[in-house]
Amino acid sequence: MSNDRRFVLKGLAAAGLLAAMPWAQANTSAAAALADAAVADAAARVTPLVSGGALDAAFLAGVSKAMGQPTGALVNPPLQGLEAATYQQLNQLLNDDTPTLLVGLLDDAAAILVLDLVRSAGGRVLSVEQHRIGQDSAGQQRAGALAQALVTGAVIAGRMQENGNAYVALRCVI
Repeated sequence: MSNDRRFVLKGLAAAGLLAAMPWAQANTSAAAALADAAVADAAARVTPLVSGGALDAAFLAGVSKAMGQPTGALVNPPLQGLEAATYQQLNQLLNDDTPTLLVGLLDDAAAILVLDLVRSAGGRVLSVEQHRIGQDSAGQQRAGALAQALVTGAVIAGRMQENGNAYVALRCVI
């Protein structure tokens, strides 16, 4: 958008004229319904993404539990590790036309790359949250609960712990 056009639109919005113009009025309820339908379609196909750390097994078990599948028997195989092959698989998922819910527990550097790829491909980022999770049994339980919350779209309580490694939990529709 050119600067002149942007200046005119800002002026119209400031004057309150933009809301009165029929072409500027969007049917937000229809747009929200379409967005919710896309999330519901994607929820049928969940792909977990993990970075190859100590909490991967607990996170994948949480995804399986949320999907109602036996542990280790996910319909879509998880994307594991941070090698080039993982990013190629992610790129293939981003370029197919099947809506997919991508849930992940990654370190912050990998999360930045994944989120950039998702946004560049036109995906919708539903949530991104910072967490500190320990490697002990409480951390394993936390990772499993976090996975279940990401799959179901539930609110995640108690984001930070005082000890543990930094992780980014993400939920995207691709």
